[in-house]
Amino acid sequence: MKAIPILFLLGTALPDLLGAENVAPAPRSSTAEQPLFTRTGDDPTFGSIKDAIAKKSKAGVKGSDIHVNANLVEVLPEAKRPISAAIKLHTLLNSAIPRASFPSWSRWYQEDGNTQIFRLFKGEENMHNARSLAARVETFSQTQWKESDGAWHEWSGVVTAIKPVGSIFQVKSSIEGPAVMILMGEAGDVTLNHRRGKDQVIAKNRIGKPFLLRVRDNGLKYEVFLNGAKAGEGSYSRPKGTSTFRWGMYVGAHEVREDAIIFVSGATVDGNKSDVRSLK
Repeated sequence: MKAIPILFLLGTALPDLLGAENVAPAPRSSTAEQPLFTRTGDDPTFGSIKDAIAKKSKAGVKGSDIHVNANLVEVLPEAKRPISAAIKLHTLLNSAIPRASFPSWSRWYQEDGNTQIFRLFKGEENMHNARSLAARVETFSQTQWKESDGAWHEWSGVVTAIKPVGSIFQVKSSIEGPAVMILMGEAGDVTLNHRRGKDQVIAKNRIGKPFLLRVRDNGLKYEVFLNGAKAGEGSYSRPKGTSTFRWGMYVGAHEVREDAIIFVSGATVDGNKSDVRSLK
């Protein structure tokens, strides 16, 4: 099947980026039209998934293939880092998918080079348990820590938001819930959402524009950096649970109104150390 070029247009509303019929032209400043990514194949409808697959499925759901244009997406030095191996995947059907099984869940999650591809589709919702709505596709670190440890942990990655929805990153406690979240809407504004304190818009109009996000956390305090500059900090006590980093897309108690897709390149936990490999 012929690959479908998907383009972005900076500073304007995006069309349905997953459809073959809506292709936006490249920015006028471009010397040549280059797709941000291409898509081949088809995606099953959410209705057919609900009818065919039981809750807490381990079988997976395949989808169309996404190929990332690394020349446009992996442009920052940090985007060229290998993806951490010590991660698991949470989709609508299963909350703890092991690394080796990721390729079976390509409807929502794929990898190409150093880039993670996260997708949600209009009308989807959680099927893992009885909680309504709560659609998500996130990877999360197997590294966990507690407030009493007092040790700092760090996550960083390059985000390219094409059609984002809800949270794209969170530090989450297994008991006390999220301490901090990074939110993105359709306009491409990046919002720092504190569990305690007012939200802060830390960047605007970032659709199609890769940016480096870095978050440090010690189970009580956290710091957020965007493109190397400190964007905010805060604290949220989590004495009972263990905390982890989670990234991708999570919409909470809201509907998925449109198909959504973001890329995260070079995702690194504590510098990845020796814990790196490419998913084949």
